Amino acid sequence: MKQSWQNRLTAITGGAGFIGSNLAKALVRRGARVRIVDNLERGRLDNLVEIREQVEFIHADLRTPEAARACLTGVDVVFHLAAQVGGIKVYLDKAGSVLNNNLLIDQNVFAAAVELKTPKLFYASSAHVYPGRLQQSPDAPALKEDDADPAEPILTYGWGKRIGEITLLSLAAECPWMNVSIARIMGAYGYNQDITLETGSVIPVFCHRAIIWPERSPFRIWGTGAETRSYVFIDDVVEGILQSITLDQNRNITGPFNLAAEGRATIHDLANRIIALSGKSIPIELSPSPTAIWGQAADCSFATGLLNGWHAQVSLDDGLSKTYSDIRRQLSQSGHIR
Repeated sequence: MKQSWQNRLTAITGGAGFIGSNLAKALVRRGARVRIVDNLERGRLDNLVEIREQVEFIHADLRTPEAARACLTGVDVVFHLAAQVGGIKVYLDKAGSVLNNNLLIDQNVFAAAVELKTPKLFYASSAHVYPGRLQQSPDAPALKEDDADPAEPILTYGWGKRIGEITLLSLAAECPWMNVSIARIMGAYGYNQDITLETGSVIPVFCHRAIIWPERSPFRIWGTGAETRSYVFIDDVVEGILQSITLDQNRNITGPFNLAAEGRATIHDLANRIIALSGKSIPIELSPSPTAIWGQAADCSFATGLLNGWHAQVSLDDGLSKTYSDIRRQLSQSGHIR
């Protein structure tokens, strides 16, 4: 694996964000030349502090075609992660903007890759492409790749990702020189995630709340706590991405495939595990709210066969411990705790 990346010029759109920054570090360790593209709307240069002198950083808005062409020029592999993302409130309150912005970003990056004849392109899709009707029970069957059709995502974010998948698959069929990989990432968590209480996802927010408790109490779960999710640690996500783009195969399309960990946990169980890591006796408060997705789990058998036996290696307990420690370090360095 290390030799295959040596001195290859790679570009990571959204590279200062959660997944992108972790991917960048892995590529630097493997000897790749890394170009990071980000508008810093959500990404942070602090996520790149360990490798800042070893990467090329371009501050750019990929909603313009000119920026996409400039950022992809000369690149051998593009990891396309850039998107307008956020918590469920962002997706609901800004549904039109999310869809419009993400369609613009995807189309500009895809068009630039075709024009420049970029040899390899990885596209980060999402579990949000799956229909809501298949996720209405805490023990709903694990989602398989074929379940995405007929398309019926709950959120415009999911519709954008499904359109992105279809567009890229169609372009790859027209451009046999382009190798594409599409991963539906589900429940990723770990280092460099947004820990803001108002905008972060459930694991970093629960860790943040537990660390600062009793400040800004109570420790609240929105919903019933019985909802279930699958979670995959960032190190496993990065390894799956890299394996998918280096496959030796006769076809030029890999996926779409689920990039996730099998198994599931309730939101209430997740909170209790994180509270246990804090060593505190923190009461949990339930706050009733509408639940759009009651159960979301992944069947990863297709990915395991496709990626030469890849499967998630980091257990939920180990991943939560690593994440909790990292968030505590961040809060300590920023002066929020002693």
